[in-house]
Amino acid sequence: MDLRLIDIGSVMELRDRIIDLTKLNFSVYDQKGRLLVSSLTEDPLSLIGRDGYTDFIKTCIDKAVLRKGVSLFKGPLNQYQCFIPIQIGADVLVFAGNSFYTSAKDRDVFFFSKGPAHGLSAEEMRSLAGRVAVRDLKDVSEVCGNAHRLFILFLKDNYEKNLNRERYRKVRTLMDLFSDIDQHTITKEGVFDLLCDAIIFLFAGDTVSLLREAGDTFAPVLTAGRVREAVETVPLQRNSFLVTDIIRNRKPLACSETMELLRLGYPEEVTSVQAFPLFKRDHVMGLLSVFNSHLSEDDAESISRLCRFSEFLLEYVQGRESYARYAKDREALELASARLPMVGEAETLYESVVELASRHVDAEKASLMLLDEETGELLIRATRGMNKWIAGSIRVRVGEGIAGKVFQEGTPRGAARGQEELPGKKRPNYRTSSFVSVPLRIGEETIGVLNFADKRGGEPFTKADGDFLIAFAAYVSIAIRGTQCYLMSEQMRTLSITDSLTGLFNRRYFDNRLFEELQRATRYETVFALAIFDIDDFKLFNDTEGHPAGDEVLKTIANIARESLRSIDIIARFGGEEFSIIMPQTDKDKALLVAERVRTNIRDFVPMNWKTFPQDKITVSVGLATFPADGTDAKALIRSADKALYRAKVNGKNRTVVSGVADAPASKGRPKGPDRLAKGSD
Repeated sequence: MDLRLIDIGSVMELRDRIIDLTKLNFSVYDQKGRLLVSSLTEDPLSLIGRDGYTDFIKTCIDKAVLRKGVSLFKGPLNQYQCFIPIQIGADVLVFAGNSFYTSAKDRDVFFFSKGPAHGLSAEEMRSLAGRVAVRDLKDVSEVCGNAHRLFILFLKDNYEKNLNRERYRKVRTLMDLFSDIDQHTITKEGVFDLLCDAIIFLFAGDTVSLLREAGDTFAPVLTAGRVREAVETVPLQRNSFLVTDIIRNRKPLACSETMELLRLGYPEEVTSVQAFPLFKRDHVMGLLSVFNSHLSEDDAESISRLCRFSEFLLEYVQGRESYARYAKDREALELASARLPMVGEAETLYESVVELASRHVDAEKASLMLLDEETGELLIRATRGMNKWIAGSIRVRVGEGIAGKVFQEGTPRGAARGQEELPGKKRPNYRTSSFVSVPLRIGEETIGVLNFADKRGGEPFTKADGDFLIAFAAYVSIAIRGTQCYLMSEQMRTLSITDSLTGLFNRRYFDNRLFEELQRATRYETVFALAIFDIDDFKLFNDTEGHPAGDEVLKTIANIARESLRSIDIIARFGGEEFSIIMPQTDKDKALLVAERVRTNIRDFVPMNWKTFPQDKITVSVGLATFPADGTDAKALIRSADKALYRAKVNGKNRTVVSGVADAPASKGRPKGPDRLAKGSD
């Protein structure tokens, strides 16, 4: 029931006036037995066997709705109750009176003979008996008949007034909505959005889906609402009963039968669908489906008119777009070239190239192929309409296939040169045989190929499409070569600051970052920590196991240390078996926790793969210093950390020593109290 068209406040006021006149108390229900307005005083008999009382009310409401007139029913407690159904539009309101008895004798006989069976004490029986009214049955029937006429007069008038107000509001809103459209910028998608929004917000639609013709089906292209995920992937077959009837009768069609909905392919969440046709001249170009929504005849007629207006608007938009397409090709080309970065992230550039070009020529499938210098094969670097993992495994030799020949010859093939179809049958995995392949060239050098297939409408690619792609490819080639040069320079820069064995930053990078951190900490008066750690007995390990094994240990320790640090920390290979860690904005206590985590993780997780080395674990010793307490320049800070490292070695190795803090005695457990800043081997 659409309660927006019923003034519940007025219903309550009318009910109260009827109560004053008739001394009968009423509750108000909808036709499904849902309570809308409770009575002023609770029916005393509802307290006895509440479940049975509720079932009795719902049964009587069903009967009263069928009878369409005042009904008096005798209940399971020998009580009488009146039910007054009021038809309002397509819905029914039911006024249910409280219980009454026709004589005091009947009331007392029930309470004092049947009351104990319902678990009532003598006191409760007397109390309830005094609260239940005794009325003459004929008198009540006459009063309810008069009340029925009053309810009809008032509620129908109230409903019609609200209905007209709602119609005016919807029409006014729709007029405002469409009058605000900018005819120069509105698109098909914009029209579809307006349609969906209007139905959801003006007609209380639960879920709305716009389906566009696609071969033998009508496929969803825009869906909004509560059960969007359940319907946005379900197409309607052209030969289904719903579509067939709509096309034949040129009228909307509703379906709420569970089996029919399942046969259409909809899941159980969909309880109803009402589909409205969208015509292009005499051809159904799309469907507007409204799901799980109660639409009145008036609403359905309004939506049909809205669809007809949208058809004219869509036809105008299509004509305007067709007229402007050729004129905008050059503008689109300039826009595309402006949006392609000349340097930067290669994958981003490749994806942008495929996205922009395929969107402009309306291609469902597209790919960008570049030459792999090592293998001499063409590899797919970006794709649209294909599985990227499958595409990544495809390799094409130069001179083989369409793309290989285009690369080898350096000339386009397909619609760009009048070849709108490939010789022979349609290619597998493609909807049509129309394609365009364009080479990417820098001067006389070919560096890749752009491929496009399957225009969305099913028509072949045009010469205009080919001309655009040839011009577009010239910009793309320059952008790709610029990005390749940029990436090569970035790789050289990375190599210059990276230790080739461990993959950590090298000493040069460490020195620069330490200088930057000193400048920052001095300027903002903050602290930071520097840790230097050294592998214990590493010379002995190299002598006993060999340098290749020592290199593996260095790499393993580098990986463990890197994983043990925070995202803000910087670790570098300081030299030989020494490593350094810069910890920005970190005091001694926090730095010690980080250093200890690195030390213990190295001790616990370096795998024991050696045979001769006499130790059962690889361990490290750590020296820790902080700015400004242990030094205000790079040399002083490194010297303090190095001295602390030396003390860690002298005091037994496998420990962390903090500069400026007295050494703690060696212990087997976790140091406590003030000695927490000097960790012993554990």
